[in-house]
Amino acid sequence: MAMRIIQPLIGTLEKWCSINSYSARLYSLPYRKTVQREIDLAGITSSDRVLNIGCGAVPFTAVYLSLLSGAEVCALDLDREAVERARAYLKKKELPGRIQVVEGDGALYTSHGFTAVVVALQAEPKEDILNNLFSWSPPGSRFVFRQPSPLYENHYDSLPAGYKPLDQVQQNMKTFDRSLLFVKGRELIS
Repeated sequence: MAMRIIQPLIGTLEKWCSINSYSARLYSLPYRKTVQREIDLAGITSSDRVLNIGCGAVPFTAVYLSLLSGAEVCALDLDREAVERARAYLKKKELPGRIQVVEGDGALYTSHGFTAVVVALQAEPKEDILNNLFSWSPPGSRFVFRQPSPLYENHYDSLPAGYKPLDQVQQNMKTFDRSLLFVKGRELIS
C-alpha cells in the first residue's frame, strides 16, 4: 500500500489557498503550461465538453481548461468541503460561467455528453476511474491521466502497467512527470 502523506497536506493547502487569492495564484501558476500540454495532447477545443476529475478546492485545472481551450468544463471532486470552496473560488473570481463544480466520485460518476476527461494526480483509484470512463463514454472520447513521477509513486495512485496509452506528454512537475492519453475505441490493454 502506498504511503499517503502528501495528499492530505496538499488538500489542506488547497483549501487554505481557496480563500487567499495571492496564494491561489502562485499555487496554480505552474499548471498553465501543464494544462496547455494536456489540451494539445487530447486535442481539446471549444466544441468539447470536459470533465475534470479531482478538481480540489482551487479548481485551477478546470479554469485553465476553460480559459485556454474555450471548452465547457464540469469539475468533479468527492470532498464536499473542496466542492463548496471551489464554487466560492469561482464565484469570487467571476469564472463560473463555463465551469460547473459538482460533488462525486470519479470511479462511480456517470454522465453523458463529455467528450474529454482530465484526471488529476490525486484522483483514485485510477484503474477504476478509467474502467468507469470506458463503460459509459461514447467512442472517440479522450481521457488524460496524470501519472506520478518515480519519486512520488508511493504517494499517489497510478494506472497499472498493462494499460498502454495511445500517446503521452512529458510534464515539468515535481510530483508527476507525464500525462497519458487514452481514447475510447482505441484501447491498448495488455
